[in-house]
Amino acid sequence: MRLFICFLLIPYLSFSQELNLTYEQANTIDFSKDIKNFTKLKSYKTKFGTVIKVGDTLTLGKAKKNKDKYYFDDCYSYIVNGKRRGNKQDDYEYLPHHFSEDKVVVLSIFATHACSDEYKLWNSRKSLPLYVSLYVKNPRKGYKSGSFLSTIANSSFRTIVDIDKALEFNEVVNSNRPLTRSEAITKLKESKDLYELGLLSEKEYDSLREKLTPIIMKK
Repeated sequence: MRLFICFLLIPYLSFSQELNLTYEQANTIDFSKDIKNFTKLKSYKTKFGTVIKVGDTLTLGKAKKNKDKYYFDDCYSYIVNGKRRGNKQDDYEYLPHHFSEDKVVVLSIFATHACSDEYKLWNSRKSLPLYVSLYVKNPRKGYKSGSFLSTIANSSFRTIVDIDKALEFNEVVNSNRPLTRSEAITKLKESKDLYELGLLSEKEYDSLREKLTPIIMKK
């Protein structure tokens, strides 16, 4: 009888414990359908190959933008103030763009099934792929920061909603993200300037040009 009960509990225990999840698993319906919303993760391997764990320190990049310069009220697209979860974005307070280069510590990682509006071909919520979000904290702000005003404002907690999207648009600094065409052009121009100034060898410049040319030529 005891063995029978243990056998029945195996599926429950396997998913009640925190998981090590990968991007491929999150987007494989046969796997993700058994994972409940807001399941906590021990670690997550993003689509760029970056493994993120609780306790890791991340750096905020620049807010996604569709214009040449930022305006005062511009905000991040995938980072919000406070702790938020779920797909309802009406009450999200998006983080202002001037927090670029802030260091944040990962407090919690959790998975949520994508909104059905994004995936109209799937019928039920459990049949939708997962996206992964992070609760993070700026240790220099808020409670225990040593700043009275920051503690009162409770300005230390953030939610990175969909870490893969945040990494894709470099709202979280992503060393594994491929360069865009415009970034490759800028990098090649900078390297040419360094070469002409004698700060970069011909071999180094040619190697970098060979690496960047396929990105630049791909329109």
